[in-house]
Amino acid sequence: MKLNKIILGSFTALITFAVIVYVIENEKSLLELLMGFMLFIFPITFISSFKNTVPAFLLVFFTSLYLYFGIYKYEYYDTLLGLLLAIVIGSSISYFRIHKYILFSPDKYKEDAIKSKGKS
Repeated sequence: MKLNKIILGSFTALITFAVIVYVIENEKSLLELLMGFMLFIFPITFISSFKNTVPAFLLVFFTSLYLYFGIYKYEYYDTLLGLLLAIVIGSSISYFRIHKYILFSPDKYKEDAIKSKGKS
């Protein structure tokens, strides 16, 4: 598993570097890159946490509005590069860092403490 993390981190860094160099060398808008990244980093990072249809509906609806108004109507094409960065970085974070957790239960803690002390 550690080798997978190293490989994924290396690919993520290389793709991020390549996109930023492409933006700078081709005189694309860094502001639009940042805007596209900030709009989509959190939804992509937490997409695995969606438990029902409402967040998925909101994500698809928001993305559709973004594509129509941001890309088609106002021609903010450089935000697509920010979306690409959000997909690359957000999916890496989601895959390796977002874990399910169990809520703390005081009653279970007391039971475990009593069992570990040997009292019944």
